[in-house]
Amino acid sequence: MSRLFLIGKDTNSLRRIQGKRALATLDACKLDLKKDLPRMFGVFNTALNRANKSINSYPPESRARGFEATIMQTSFMAELQKEFGNNTFFGKHKRIVFRKNGYIILFKKLDKKGYPMNIKTHNVQSILSQNQVLDLYADSDYNEEPILYFGYQRDKFGNFVNPQLIYIDDGEIKFSINQNDVGVIKPILKAEKSAKEVNTPKLKSGLKKKQA
Repeated sequence: MSRLFLIGKDTNSLRRIQGKRALATLDACKLDLKKDLPRMFGVFNTALNRANKSINSYPPESRARGFEATIMQTSFMAELQKEFGNNTFFGKHKRIVFRKNGYIILFKKLDKKGYPMNIKTHNVQSILSQNQVLDLYADSDYNEEPILYFGYQRDKFGNFVNPQLIYIDDGEIKFSINQNDVGVIKPILKAEKSAKEVNTPKLKSGLKKKQA
């Protein structure tokens, strides 16, 4: 059983009465997903490289709106299924869902403040408030498991950067876990295009910019 459900039983009982999911904490999450977090960041890095290869096969002027995001999500799903098998599946509206050790993890691009970029529907607001009942799956018995987001941001050059796992409750980010927190070394990619030409997502290299 996840440590999540072994601590704070009184708290979780109260949350259940309030119609909310079990409370997730940073320490419990790191422990429960100790073996899986490095694998998830590895999936992100592999999916990003896979997405870049697909995106680069099309000239920028030929790409439809949302093309890069669609390719990235598809690459994510393919790599997640390869790594985690049946723990990964599509929920309603083709939402990627990963269920592991008492947690539900969704995948989404994040805004500059670290929040998922969503249309603010009732269902989305329910997720951000950790409500028990929401229209997430075709069939769901997972109404007590806390929902996390695995997300990434996009920098001013169009690169996908800062992959992180975040937990939101009552509409506020309570904690986040990044690659450094779990000892994953970021891969360094060679810059193939100048800043003006970059239109495809790739990891931030971390290299210092050369002086002009």
